[in-house]
Amino acid sequence: MTDNLTIYKQIYPSQCVKIAELGYRSVLNVRPDAEIETQPNSCDLATATKKANLAYQYLPFDDERLSMLTVEQFADFYHSMPKPILMFCGTGARAKLLYQSALMQGLL
Repeated sequence: MTDNLTIYKQIYPSQCVKIAELGYRSVLNVRPDAEIETQPNSCDLATATKKANLAYQYLPFDDERLSMLTVEQFADFYHSMPKPILMFCGTGARAKLLYQSALMQGLL
């Protein structure tokens, strides 16, 4: 999306070291735990990102429950997290919606 933010699909704990090697400094997970059986949970991702020296935030939402509060929380995380940030959800669609919503509200 920008030099400071990349939107991606589901990541896995085993990818966190590579994500750091690619130059990312933060990971923002917007996918709720347990959407599908095979996805890693947020606790495992938090542990893996810490081991890879990446900042990590968890802001779960589904597009049916996107609220202004969620958009504002995302903007706060975006402004405070070390850049560049890798933000992800299941396919990238919700992450993109969240980014675009914050942009349209003038929060980024």
